Amino acid sequence: MVDFFKKQIGLLKMRQDAKKLNRQIKDPNIHRNSRIGILYDATERETFEEVREFFRDLRNDGHKPHLLGYVDFKEITFHPLARPENDYFLKSQLNWMNIPGGIVVDNFIRDPFDMLINLTVNDFFPIDYIAATSHAGLKIGRAESAVAYCYDLSFYMGDTADIKSFAYTIIHYLSQINHEETV
Repeated sequence: MVDFFKKQIGLLKMRQDAKKLNRQIKDPNIHRNSRIGILYDATERETFEEVREFFRDLRNDGHKPHLLGYVDFKEITFHPLARPENDYFLKSQLNWMNIPGGIVVDNFIRDPFDMLINLTVNDFFPIDYIAATSHAGLKIGRAESAVAYCYDLSFYMGDTADIKSFAYTIIHYLSQINHEETV
């Protein structure tokens, strides 16, 4: 019963914080060199490797990706694959409502990325909170998400989709959008 109320209070806080957000919405132009924020659950090694490959591909295409992963540990001893371009937040950085805090999370939320991509395949409140309150110009995520209302562009994943196929589907469709400069 207590967990239910904590969850409801957290959802209310997230909606309030997202509602008072003042951000400049940007067009979905993947053809320019973009600053892209990527959210994901970095706890599992396989997911970590898939996101890292996606990160490298974006960087090789001239983008400036920045990763923020959640690691389901109280403290970090650390991810054997960690690299300096990755930021993380831990279970110990969640408050009683499961809202993440700390300098890394706060900086990520305030950063006006050209795009934010939430690569979680299941709802996870701490990551959803960051996505909902982010100052990113274009927010992208799953249409089935509990915070789909905060996304400017959302994709249905289906039951069999994984992070890798989801990530590359997003890039595929963004590259298909015919973007012309208007004066």
